[in-house]
Amino acid sequence: MEILDRLKSIVGIGKATIELSKVDTPVRPGAELHATVILRGGDYDVAVQDVRLHFDEERMVYTAQGRGDFAFWQQHGNVTIPLGGRMLGKDEQLEMPVVLTLPGDLAPNAENLRYVLIAETEIPGLNPKHAVPVEVVA
Repeated sequence: MEILDRLKSIVGIGKATIELSKVDTPVRPGAELHATVILRGGDYDVAVQDVRLHFDEERMVYTAQGRGDFAFWQQHGNVTIPLGGRMLGKDEQLEMPVVLTLPGDLAPNAENLRYVLIAETEIPGLNPKHAVPVEVVA
């Protein structure tokens, strides 16, 4: 059955997911950013490795004249929640509150500058990831 489960996960059928909720935004530089990470089991049990959160700065970059898009610029903080291969059961939901202290020298969001909080983990055959925009104000 494990081979069938891995094949399902490759095509995204019944896979486990990760989600960020209750993200405190807007937030000021130097403040604590509170959020909740939610892991949801899919149609079968999976082993979950560590959950990583990182707070990234994205800036507008131009790849062609007049055509810009946001791209990763630098990481301003991260938190790791060790799970060490914990089994996430079928349809199980695991909620983990997290706090990340932001640097005091962050610039506020602007037309060409934005921030995003990203949660990701490793599950055999998958790498679930979820991102939420965060507004930084002066």
